[in-house]
Amino acid sequence: MPIENVGIKLYFNGDVTHDSVWGANSSSRVYPLPDPEGNEILTTKMFTLTDPDGNYYPTEAFPGQKDGEEGYILVVARPVPAVAGQPGQLAQSTVYTLTISGELAAVGGARLGEEIRISFETMDMSANARFSMIIMVVMMVGVIVLMFVTNMRKMKAEAEAAALAKANPYRIAKEKNISVDDAKALIEKAKERNQKQLEKTGGKAPEPVEKTSAAPRLDSKKKAKKTHKVKGARPVSEGGSSFKTGRKGLKARKARADAARKAAAAGPNRQGSGSKKGKGKGKGKGKRR
Repeated sequence: MPIENVGIKLYFNGDVTHDSVWGANSSSRVYPLPDPEGNEILTTKMFTLTDPDGNYYPTEAFPGQKDGEEGYILVVARPVPAVAGQPGQLAQSTVYTLTISGELAAVGGARLGEEIRISFETMDMSANARFSMIIMVVMMVGVIVLMFVTNMRKMKAEAEAAALAKANPYRIAKEKNISVDDAKALIEKAKERNQKQLEKTGGKAPEPVEKTSAAPRLDSKKKAKKTHKVKGARPVSEGGSSFKTGRKGLKARKARADAARKAAAAGPNRQGSGSKKGKGKGKGKGKRR
């Protein structure tokens, strides 16, 4: 039995809750012996509750009012002390005895005739608390393991879906030495199995990649190109650079080379003309003589 809200149903083969007998059966009295706290207790006359030390605990009787279960009395334990109107608690792991008086009467004058004692033991709440804690820990571990396993299955199914989306039937046909159609059929079957796993684990298949066209949009606006005009040549030193291109020296060397070629080409012509003049002069002199 629990240590709080203790209620015991007592069934009888006679009507013990009729108005003619209920007043006597549910009458209360101040019991002559004190409770464990040393206080006088108010309990029913026909039902007494005691612990192993003989201490009395107050009780209250109620007639059975549940349809289909007429003919019973509900005896409720009211342990003291009560705090703010709330019933107290019985001690845990303790055997209590409920004694039913032999004077309990039914309609027609019949009586129980002898005392009846019913014993019950209260729960070990500390053991129940430990058991509840163990059950809670086991459940939490089970939930964590289940979530981990489910998440692993989900990740595996999603990875398999991504691999199937990129599956090449021609490569599979070559590796397995089968036709391309058979390879495509294998891929479709694998996708069906994978879809079931995704639905079971809550995974999502990868979204298909849309192929973008390289053609420009008709509504796109081309940006106008800016043309920068150069007014004149400037040395790089004006821009803050110290780099020397060597163009001036190259130009001078080229000019010297051109002059040398021209001098080499003009030299033989001057010598030839001089020799011709000398020959002419000599011939003339000879004629004059």
